[in-house]
Amino acid sequence: MRRPVSLVVVAALVGAIAAVPFVSPALAVGSGQTWSQAPSATNPPRDVSMSAAFDAGTGQLVLTGGYSGTWTWDGANWTQLHPASSPSNRTYETLAYDGATKQLVMFGGDLLHSTPVVASDGNTDTWTWNGAMWMQRRPATVPPNGDRETCATYDPDTGQLLMYEIAALTGKPATWNWTGTNWVQLTVDAGPPMSGCSMAYDPDQHAVLMLVYDPGLQVPGMQVWRWDGANWALTSMTVPIQEGEGGSIAYDADAGGLVAVVSVIARWPSPGWQTWVLAGGSWSQAAVTTPTPTLPVVYDSATHQLVSMAATPGAPAAPSQTWVYGSTATSNVMPARIFGTDRESTAVAVSQSSFATGGTAPAVVLARADAFPDALAGGPLAAAKHGPLLLTSSGSLDAVTKTEIQRVLEPGGTVFLLGGTAALSTSVSSAISAMGFATVRLAGSDRFGTAVAIAGAMSNPSTVFETTGEGFADALSAVPAAVAEYGAILLTDGASQPAATAAYLKAHPGAHYAIGGPASAADPSAIAVVGADRYATSAAVARAFFPSPTAVSTASGESFPDALAGGPVAGSAGEPLLLVPPTGTLPEPSAAYLQTRSGTVSSATVFGGQSAVDDDVVVQIAARLGSGSGIISLAR
Repeated sequence: MRRPVSLVVVAALVGAIAAVPFVSPALAVGSGQTWSQAPSATNPPRDVSMSAAFDAGTGQLVLTGGYSGTWTWDGANWTQLHPASSPSNRTYETLAYDGATKQLVMFGGDLLHSTPVVASDGNTDTWTWNGAMWMQRRPATVPPNGDRETCATYDPDTGQLLMYEIAALTGKPATWNWTGTNWVQLTVDAGPPMSGCSMAYDPDQHAVLMLVYDPGLQVPGMQVWRWDGANWALTSMTVPIQEGEGGSIAYDADAGGLVAVVSVIARWPSPGWQTWVLAGGSWSQAAVTTPTPTLPVVYDSATHQLVSMAATPGAPAAPSQTWVYGSTATSNVMPARIFGTDRESTAVAVSQSSFATGGTAPAVVLARADAFPDALAGGPLAAAKHGPLLLTSSGSLDAVTKTEIQRVLEPGGTVFLLGGTAALSTSVSSAISAMGFATVRLAGSDRFGTAVAIAGAMSNPSTVFETTGEGFADALSAVPAAVAEYGAILLTDGASQPAATAAYLKAHPGAHYAIGGPASAADPSAIAVVGADRYATSAAVARAFFPSPTAVSTASGESFPDALAGGPVAGSAGEPLLLVPPTGTLPEPSAAYLQTRSGTVSSATVFGGQSAVDDDVVVQIAARLGSGSGIISLAR
């Protein structure tokens, strides 16, 4: 049964201060939801108002502003990014995700000139973030105001990124839409007078809601206005406090159903921070927090957390505190191993785990066992053809693979051979034909052309995942995502775009994702999903395409064979393939992804034996999922 819809408001009752969207969580609100300080090893320094927004295109929670630039949150730690170009230091900038262009959009903000803070009037420049780099946009029309009197959010019902402002010179309200290249002012009958605002889309009401503070106090408390697609209208959902001075609103689907969460500052009836919940059309105070100024509440869909920050005012170098709001639920997951005595037999074990009954697969995808490019591109093909991906030697068909082809393929089935005769010899194809199965060879003049040929066998999907063909790690993580999105994997020549890949992308416009730094450099127009290393990129892919899995798969990030066979299976089951090291400590991005999903994940799989992923690493996986140290082996 769906729990009641609620709208949570965090309100502070303090003396007269600027209308800054602050919240300081030290509370417990909603069924199973609690605020807690995250033990982050790295926190952004902060003594000015920064902005944050969740980038649904890349699965990143992005923090901007102040003196320290751009940061991302992985559920347990902050990472400072150093893109080649960045907006200038600023505060009170407007930041929101545009679902139409799948990019974050930043507008304006007060420019910062020194430390301590010296800020100028509102700036009016526009920047977009694609997951790896900032790009300044130069729209023909520019909204006149860029300081704190501005807020924005995306309306999926109308496909518009809406921004509301009160013009600094005229004092008149204006509603704007970002088209991807320009700001267009909408013709609106009315809008709320306010000093500071915050927006969120409420899926339950199918409407954008805006929380505002009315400086003229025409209506007591914090007002909630509704956008109907054409105009703003004051609702009856005003937060019932005597006087409000600012706030932020965010939508949280995990805090009791379809939920919006906001913070409010007020002065009466008593000092302190407050949390309010809107359920059934009426407000009730849920909890009281510590009165510390913080970042606006932002919902991180990838980690299922509300995130806020607290810092010491007037101390720009002091580390901030990160607070998260989420469920305290845990799971009891015992990871299962699937492995064989070598790479060919591990692929067979994966096939047998997915096709327990013989003669049920209409196709098999076959790749050479000693090289990765063809098999990486072939992963989505195996899922599309509803068959396993198997490996063999180039010169002859390995006995264990031959036996599995005979077992798993239905009569008259097809074996897709990846690559030319240098990859899989005529001896391999002849052995398959002798068993009575059809063969289809998919090959190009090189690895890039072979990937394009494989995409052709999938009916040329317009959704494409680009990864470097010079390394395997990024593509291993991309395979399940490509399977889940019914997309193809194409290869870049490191940071350069080969002709075959470029021609395919031009002929098939659609959603194009660049997985990893080299691919994002080769195609800056693609949506970049990039981490600091292979493990961070793997976690970023998992967050972006598998935000709420019920199961996870893992494999070594230092070798490719086990993950090659496991990727199509994981993607078909709606699971990410998280890369882990063969020995040592579980990387923080991988650990954070597992821990923040411990309440929903009910099963986990490790592809490969102990030589591929040591038992100690599996124990760490189990511990992050809240399951102790149980390990199940499924050897074939």
